[in-house]
Amino acid sequence: MIPNVGSTDRLVRYVLAVVFFLVAFFGASGILAWVFGLLGVVMAVTAALNFCPIWSALKINTRGKAT
Repeated sequence: MIPNVGSTDRLVRYVLAVVFFLVAFFGASGILAWVFGLLGVVMAVTAALNFCPIWSALKINTRGKAT
């Protein structure tokens, strides 16, 4: 797993994770709350791991130079 998430991308993912969690807990109900909660988890995990499988499949690297 080669890191492919840069610092700005990582910050945006963390912010989106918080927004998705807030919507899941306070703004949505039913299945929509679960969807937003899952999106929040995905954003937080990809930010924490510095790796996004979708970016990898699309050959996108927001980290800059490869390590």
